[in-house]
Order: sequence, then structure tokens, then C-alpha cells
Amino acid sequence: VHELPDAGRDARGQHVANLMAFKPEETIAQVISFKDYTAAPFLVLATKSGLVKKTPLAEYDSPRTGGLIAINLKPGDEVVSASLVANGDELLLASRKGMSLRFTTDDESLRPMGRSTSGVIGMKFREGDELLTMARVDGDKELFVFTATDGGFAKRTKLEEYRSQGRGGIGVRAAKIDEDSRGVLVGAMIVQESDEILAISSAGTVMRTPLTQIRETGRDTLGVRLVNLDPGISVVSVTRLVEDLD
Repeated sequence: VHELPDAGRDARGQHVANLMAFKPEETIAQVISFKDYTAAPFLVLATKSGLVKKTPLAEYDSPRTGGLIAINLKPGDEVVSASLVANGDELLLASRKGMSLRFTTDDESLRPMGRSTSGVIGMKFREGDELLTMARVDGDKELFVFTATDGGFAKRTKLEEYRSQGRGGIGVRAAKIDEDSRGVLVGAMIVQESDEILAISSAGTVMRTPLTQIRETGRDTLGVRLVNLDPGISVVSVTRLVEDLD
């Protein structure tokens, strides 16, 4: 992190290609903060086609700016999410069209693999759908699943409504999607009621909202307006605001 340039809130920043040796057309899928390679036993990667792979985090310990092979991707597939886990942790997979699957990461359900392997099926999809993201179920407090669409709508639902299932199924509905009026999912994450949400629009604006202002609803619902958007503008990303960093 000390190699990253300091800049003001409205600064453009420096292109990541100046810090890491990217290949042509390569983009960032996930950013994870940790102190060293003993911070967690495993790193789990998830791809657009629904494959997941668990690898010992220590296998990624390398100073090479060009990086290491993390997964053997099949043609047309790409990594969309990554998460640090310990054996027995649970993960929640979410698709762009509002489906979700919760499963455990113990070795019986998800065995460890080397870096240069493809992984196993984490979630299956109906035609036209794909994996959006993956979130680790973290902590024993009252947790919610927060979802948001590119049309600016969002909702939160108690995590207990998402039952744990076996890996490799279609899962259960996380949000009712109306692509014409409310768009598809752009974010899904595990949150606490004390959290705040940052929504980033395609116009480059950032909107901050306390989670308490977002009404709690069931899984199979449309949600409520999170941000007001001008014509032609969409929400491109949402993230949980974490104030208490170690």
C-alpha cells in the first residue's frame, strides 16, 4: 500500500498498470486488504461461469509485479470475485439476475486445489445469467444480505432467509429483477445494520447512505429507491463502508 500515490478525493489517480504488469485487456476483479500471507488459510476465487476454487493463501506469496497464475480459466470465462476464508466459513454467491447460493467451504464441500487448476462448479445458472459476486458470511451478529441494481434500487434481507445449501445448485432468489424498469444486480454483500453503503454512478458521483435508511424486506422483492439517477446514468458499483480498520 505504501507504493500507492496519495491523492485528493476528486483526483483521477494513477493507472494501476504503472504499479503492476497487466496483460492487454486485463482488468481488476477484486481488491483484498490483508497484512501478510498468514492472515487466512485459503483464498477462494469465483468466475463468471460459476466455478469456484480454494487454494492455500501461502501459495500466492510472491514479490513478482507480473503476478502469478491464480486459476486456469476456460475460454470466455473470467474471475469476478475473491475472498479469504478459513475451513468451515460460508460463502454466498449471487448472480446478475438475482439468484443466490449459500454453502460451506470445508474440505468436504470444497477441497483445496493448486493455483493452476480450474476449480469446481459453485453455482449453476438459467440461460442468460452469470455470477456477479461472492461474499463471505462474517461474524455472529445479526447480518443482512444487501442487494442493489444498476437502476438505483436496493434492499436488505435477513441472512437467515438464505438457507445453507450444497454447492453446485441454482440456489434461491435474492431479489426480484425487472430489467426494463429497475435493472440487474450490480452488488450483493453481507452487511450489519450499523454499516453504511457507498453507491458509485457511471457519472463518477458517490452517494453515501446508512443501511438503516434502506427498508428491510424479504428475498423475493424489488426493493426501494437507493439513489435518484439522471437519464442515461446508472449505478456501476456499491460497497460497504468500513470505518473501523485494524
